[in-house]
Amino acid sequence: MKVRVLMFGPLAEAAAHSVLIDDLPESPSTDDVRRVIGERYPAAHTILARCSIAVNLEIVQRARPVGDGDEVALLPPVSGGGDASVHVALTQEPSVERALAATSAAAAGGTAIFVGAVRDSCDDGPVTRLEYSAYDEMAVRVIREIADEAVAKWALLGCAVEHAVGERPAGAITFVVACTAPHRHEAFDACQYVTDEVKLRAPIWKKEVGPWGERWIGL
Repeated sequence: MKVRVLMFGPLAEAAAHSVLIDDLPESPSTDDVRRVIGERYPAAHTILARCSIAVNLEIVQRARPVGDGDEVALLPPVSGGGDASVHVALTQEPSVERALAATSAAAAGGTAIFVGAVRDSCDDGPVTRLEYSAYDEMAVRVIREIADEAVAKWALLGCAVEHAVGERPAGAITFVVACTAPHRHEAFDACQYVTDEVKLRAPIWKKEVGPWGERWIGL
């Protein structure tokens, strides 16, 4: 299988304007193309993480399948906007420090941050832990879309979202959202939007567990 990859602007300077890839794995996706380019051109790694992707002249989401002869374009943020830093992660230990570092910007007037944690009680009694399960690939994609929506709507300089998976004991951090903007009002509004939309749209489920038993939240 051969795929032609086009690159532009700063990415072309760090890598190449055009390359032909013929060593993709079986049933490859756009994520595989991005990975191969990153391996060939380490200097392009930072830019690649912020690129959107087009296949045969159509903007696509991540992990879109590619076929023999497809033309894949890696598109860095353009000068008119979209230059914010976006960080999304599913992790067993969400980190406030990591989220703040990912959204740091010299032009920032403020950063709003939301931190969710496991409450030690519920209507049924004490809670010892929460158990999170997720459709990982889809959850990351949906959360990234939400972050991109917030960046575009409030002209954010940075947006970071980390959500727990697996077991988290009472008192532990489960969810971190950080939004950095030129002014505090945009940061506050964006942080609330991202927090609410992730809870509504991301395919992540949680189970409360305590001495009284266990239950799935929302069922």
